[in-house]
Amino acid sequence: MKKALLKVLLGLSVIGTAQAADTAKVISPADLPFVTVSPGIRLKELTGRAAPMEARSALGSVALFELDPGHASAWSHNKVGEESFFILTGHGEVWTGSTPHAVGPGDYILVPPSVVRSIRASKGETLTFYAITTPAWSKDDDVLVNAPAGAPK
Repeated sequence: MKKALLKVLLGLSVIGTAQAADTAKVISPADLPFVTVSPGIRLKELTGRAAPMEARSALGSVALFELDPGHASAWSHNKVGEESFFILTGHGEVWTGSTPHAVGPGDYILVPPSVVRSIRASKGETLTFYAITTPAWSKDDDVLVNAPAGAPK
């Protein structure tokens, strides 16, 4: 199921690149290095603005994330980008504002622009998920914020 989803996501997200080159690209996450975002949080960008040259796109981005047990992404929101998370392994919570949503393998979360969010791994297991952003994630679109009242920091 994971490989099938990846092929669909890559097929959708590299359309702009594929049309320009007139060919599709197959990218294996196993061939890409992890980039450490912060302690306990790593990602591999499969397509997007910082992806390998053959998969660069401004139309959308797909990143494979790993969060070590008990770690969480920074609190932030996108100004324009719509973001989705597809949970592969592990359990945790996606916080939207001060509301937690329990997540586990197979769950899909859609986060509209301007919604403050953070995703957290449970204390006993690594959380792996795809983050899909349209248009492609950019530093200029991502706004870091403080944790909302009642939410963990």
